[in-house]
Amino acid sequence: MTPTNFLYLAIAAVLSVLFAVVSYASNNQWGGGAASGGKLFPALSDNLGKVVRIDVQQGDDKISLEKSNALWGVKDRGGYPVEFAKIRPLIVGLSEASLLEGKTRRPDRYAVLELEDPASKGAKSRLVRLFDDKGQQLAEVVIGKKRFESFAAGPGKSGTYVRRPGDPQTWLADAELQAPVSAKEWVKTSILSLDSAKFGTVTVELPGEPPLKIERDGGTPEGKLKFAGFPPSDKKLKDENAADALARAAASIDLDDVRKLDAAPKGDLAGTVKIDGKDQPALTLSLRKDGAATWLSLTATGDGEAKKAADEITARTKGWEYKIPDAKVTAILKKRADLLEAPPAPVPAGPAPAPAAKK
Repeated sequence: MTPTNFLYLAIAAVLSVLFAVVSYASNNQWGGGAASGGKLFPALSDNLGKVVRIDVQQGDDKISLEKSNALWGVKDRGGYPVEFAKIRPLIVGLSEASLLEGKTRRPDRYAVLELEDPASKGAKSRLVRLFDDKGQQLAEVVIGKKRFESFAAGPGKSGTYVRRPGDPQTWLADAELQAPVSAKEWVKTSILSLDSAKFGTVTVELPGEPPLKIERDGGTPEGKLKFAGFPPSDKKLKDENAADALARAAASIDLDDVRKLDAAPKGDLAGTVKIDGKDQPALTLSLRKDGAATWLSLTATGDGEAKKAADEITARTKGWEYKIPDAKVTAILKKRADLLEAPPAPVPAGPAPAPAAKK
């Protein structure tokens, strides 16, 4: 190869590299040309104590959390108590977040980072706004996808993609920001968490059916839970432990949603469960069907050692009803027919005998 040809090849190689770099920079969906943007909300750290409302929107779903008398609640759910341990990481995270890397400025690329318009149908992004007691907005941000093990955030740390409404620039922030729109994600989900081993009796009452009672074998606290007077002598249970399984299902119940209990409860009665036992509250669970959802309300009473637990349950649940998962409803509200083995299939009749031959 002549020196002239070598020079031409070297120039061509350099030009190819430059072209690739320019092309990548102009079309890169991630890079936005900004290396660092400082704090996401520089003034928020000095105003954390002023935050009294948090609004979150994702598509058609919205939730508003509000502070009243030093306690947080879900405004959209009648002020149902919120666990502050779930709020603190969001507001502190927003106040401390730094903008590490500028990303795309192109709206058509926002969805890749889950930073599309949070009001759009099916959006994965969430619009978060913080307010003080005068309604003054302290912060507003669109929160997108989490970036696991972000190199920019540091070893072992994750970040979150964010953008400020009205600003086309998107960023990777060095904070893990969670802002769900489901009330379930903000409140204590456990409605009941009892020890079914202390249950003495459980009675399930369904409209149109005789009560189904569970009791201790031999009437002793150590006896195995069994159905009283069921099944009939000519029937057999699908599961020998069905009574114990039903009791355990009633002992531990989590909510999917919550709302105020109206004076005239909505929906039709789906069933009632009554639980009694030694050294524990006597409970009555009322389940109502409202549309496709089942809602639970409960009362608790007790004496002696059981009174303290009953008072705690009453203080927490009185005036509220809880949407519970369909699987939990099915596990508790058992019809007698659901518990029995299907009768054996009839034995098909054999072929009819052939007609006798004529003589």
